[in-house]
Formats: sequence, structure tokens, C-alpha cells
Amino acid sequence: MSATIIDIVLITLLAAALLSGRVGTTRAFAGFIIGVIITGQIGFSDAVTAITSPAIIAVTSLVIVAAALTKIPGIGQALFGRARLGMRASLFRFLGLTGLVSAFTPNTAVVGAFMGPAARHPNIPPHALLLPLSYMALAGGMLTPFGTSASLMVVGEAARGGLQLTVLDFALPGAMAALAVFGALVLVAPIILRRPAGSGDADTAVYYVEARVQPGSKLIGRNIGENQLRHLQSFFLAEIVRQERIISPVNPSHAIEEGDRLIFVGDFIHVDELHAINGISIDGPSQPERLGTLFHAVIANNSVLDGRTLKEADFRARFDASVVAVRRGDESLSGKLGEIRLKTGDILILAAGPDFRSRRNLRTNLHILDVEEPGQVPLSRGNTLLLGASFVLFLIVAVFQLLPFALAAFLMAAACVLSGWITPRETKRIFPFELVIILWGAVLLSQLIQQSGASDVLADFIAHQVNGLPDWAALAAIFLLAWCMTELFSNASAALITLPVALGTAVQLALPADAFVLATAFGASASFLLPFGYQTHLMVLTPGQYRLSHFLRLGSVVLIAYAIAAIATLAILHF
Repeated sequence: MSATIIDIVLITLLAAALLSGRVGTTRAFAGFIIGVIITGQIGFSDAVTAITSPAIIAVTSLVIVAAALTKIPGIGQALFGRARLGMRASLFRFLGLTGLVSAFTPNTAVVGAFMGPAARHPNIPPHALLLPLSYMALAGGMLTPFGTSASLMVVGEAARGGLQLTVLDFALPGAMAALAVFGALVLVAPIILRRPAGSGDADTAVYYVEARVQPGSKLIGRNIGENQLRHLQSFFLAEIVRQERIISPVNPSHAIEEGDRLIFVGDFIHVDELHAINGISIDGPSQPERLGTLFHAVIANNSVLDGRTLKEADFRARFDASVVAVRRGDESLSGKLGEIRLKTGDILILAAGPDFRSRRNLRTNLHILDVEEPGQVPLSRGNTLLLGASFVLFLIVAVFQLLPFALAAFLMAAACVLSGWITPRETKRIFPFELVIILWGAVLLSQLIQQSGASDVLADFIAHQVNGLPDWAALAAIFLLAWCMTELFSNASAALITLPVALGTAVQLALPADAFVLATAFGASASFLLPFGYQTHLMVLTPGQYRLSHFLRLGSVVLIAYAIAAIATLAILHF
């Protein structure tokens, strides 16, 4: 089998694994890396060298820095202030700060830190804030070359080819794109995300709750109708789990047996209705008046829970909490609560034990919406000032390129650990091993596409199609290619796949290569349409109670504004 055919097979298998949704992104790229090395398509030493690229070092360092920054107290007050502002005024302040912070901090960290305060806003529902938060964090990351992992990888790979891009290259097009998204969100989001009259957030907050039939229960031996389980006001009995058998749908003639697990679907705020049923029990507090001790938590990106069941993750021992209910957007769940395979973005209602807040693995696995950073001790005023001053110094070094960016980021991360702003134990827990695997795989994928000749073929095709058209049409074609790739792969993978095509197109058309590299970076971060196209969208999907239609309607407006601003600014600056 020729090397080119092996390249195509490996790339196709990776794409199929990612598109199937049955294999996690990290596992798919890990398998791809192993396949590349075993087949000898890329030498082992070259493959190992790829994982130590400056861009990967910079990304992992920024994750550590971001974790330290989230320990600065008063995030909620800074985002919304003390005064009660209207919807658009609140969005103006909230999104403005989000965009600025995202320019220097990984957007997943920004969304993770900001979604809790947004979800707890006393006057504005999470539905109106969380999707704009995700979009603005994505757009704000384009203000600098280190705002997103895709931009960092593009800049790093371009530098290896002798093309140096600086903060100034991103500043103006990034500012125009971010302002376009900011304006679109402030003007349009309140309209598109407006709830119909009378349909509050709680009305549609449908959770999956499991109740156990207690031994000796009066329900045993009587059917559903006799037990009046079909006439509940806030819950619907969807399934009965009897040993390994699932009875669904449930009809009034089904009898209750000892050991049955009853699966209810409904509004968890009225869970006292289930507590009032004699003969069943629900994990967590036994008395309805203790519901204030429960926590709402969102499964974080790259959490150890993603793809596992509660049993496999040993949830109770790991977090000193039990899961009372699960919610996943509008998706119907089935089977025992402990056997559901959890996903990023799922909302869990937790009955917490006494050690819950002190568990150091909380922040890396769960975003808690009810309280401000449980288990985390905010920095003292002195340490806050020192961290802030150090971060400003880091930004000055990065902006004026006084040191290579990867080195500056590494030194900043080291300062966070050595100064105690983040402990070595916390560093170990938050280190993004999964992200490193994905970025490593993305670099190898880019190399494979280049050596297979696919990038040259695509460059020839694009150059031929835009021949005779204005120069900006070529930029738009590269932007479109990167955008399509980011919906299939990760944003970093999309950037590295498109980069050699962009450079080849620039050479054939005799146009500035830096403009095409920037178009690649902007296109790779244009994932606005699909909820599953970007990790921060998954984080807000369930807490914000969004459907695909919300992403398509608001995302299409944002995408058009972002694309026009980015492409037009790049064309004006470079042609």
C-alpha cells in the first residue's frame, strides 16, 4: 500500500471517528497518533518533537495562568456591577468584559469562570446571557494571537515556515470582528433569545430523576393506576427499571414490584411531590425543606466524567456527593441513573456531603452554578495585586515581543506556581492532558495532509476558482474552508489543516501570505452555528436551555457579522 493511500486512510478514519460521536475527541486523536507512528508515516522522533512545539507549551501554560486568575475574588460584581441594569445595558457590560478577558485568557476558562455569575443573575435569566457569553468569548479571543489555541497553533506553525505574525497583525482585524459580534449580540440577542410570555426558565427545566421502591412499600403489588402515579402534577413516570429490563412506555396496568426503580421526568423544583409519595426514596436529602443544600453543576470540558457512567467514575467517592437528577438539553434519557453515559454540558443536581466544597478536583470537572467557586479559596488582596501586576507585565512582554511568547507564557505559569497563586497539586489536576493530545494530533494531521499532496490539490483548486475575481474572494475561500473544517474537527485541527492550503493559494496568486494565514485563524474560530462545534457551546447548552434553533438563528447573525468584519478588514489592510 502506497504512503499516500495510508495517509488518506488514517485521515478518513479520524474524520469518521469524530463525526460518529461514538468516540471522544481525545481518544480519536490518540488513536490517530498511534496509527501515524505505527505505520511509519511520520518518524517516531519527529512525532515526539511535535508535542514539544512552542505553541503547545504556550497553550498549556495559559491554562495554568487562567486557573490562577479565576481565583481573583469579585468576578460577579465586576461583570454586572451593583446597580440593576436593563437587559441591553447588562449585556453591554457583561460582553465587553468577556471580550477583553478572552483576548488574553483561554475562552474555555473565561466561560467556566463567568457562567456561574451569569446563571445566578437575579433579574436576567441564564437563557439570555450564556449563549452570548460563549459567542463573545470566541470572538474576543481573536484580538490577540494567544486568545485561542487555534491562533496560537497557526502562529507557531507559520513561524516554522519563516512567517512571523505579531499582536499588531491580529489587533485591528480582531477588534473589528469582536466589535461586530459585540454589536450583533447586544442588538439581536435580546430579540432572538426572548422567552414567550409565561414561559420562564423553570417551566422547561426538565430533569431525569430516579426513585427506588423501598422494601415493604405499600406500592408493591399494585399497578400504576391504583398507586396514582399517572396523575402527578410536575412529573411523568417515563420508565420502570426492573433488574436489567427497562419497561417503557409505562401504562396504568403495570404492577410495581420490590426492587423496581421508577424513572420520573419533570420539573425538579417541585421534587417535593416525589418526596411526598410513601414507599419510594430518592438519593440525597430526605426532607423537601433541605433542598437548599443541593447544587446545580455542569460537567466541564475534558472532565473525567465525560463518556463515563456515575458508577465507572465512582462519583460519590470522588466528589463526596450523590447525583439526584440529570438533564441534557431536550434529549430523552433512559435506564438507571447510574448507568447513563454522561457528556460535557450535562447538568447534574447534587446532594453534597460535608467534604464536597473542599474537594480539589471540583473545578476541573464541574462548573457549579449555585455558588461562587466552591472548594476554592480566593486570593488575598496582596496576592491579587501581585498576580494582577505580574499578568500585566506578561502582557507587555507578549505584546512587544520582548521574549518569545511560549517562553513568556511558561514563565508566567511558573510564577503562578512558585508564588503559591495556584498550588502544585491544583496544577497537576488542571493540566490539560487531553488538550495536549488533541493539539499533538492536530500537528501530525497537518503534516500528513501536506505530505499526502491534498493541500496542494486544494490550493490549486481554490486558485483556479477565484482566478479573475477580486483578491478578497480568495481570502473568503480560505475563511470558508477553515470554517467548514472547524465544524468537522477541533478549531486547532481546522487551522492546521487549512494553513498549508492557505499558503499554497497565496503563492499561486502572488498575494501576501500573512493575510491568508490570518484568514485561516479567523475562519478556524468561526464556530457559531452548531452547539457541538465548540467546547464552550457545550458548556452553556443545557444551563441556558438552548435548542439547535437558537444556535442557528443567533449564530447565523453572529457568523455573518464576524465574517464580513474579519475578511473586509484583512482585505483593506493587505491588498
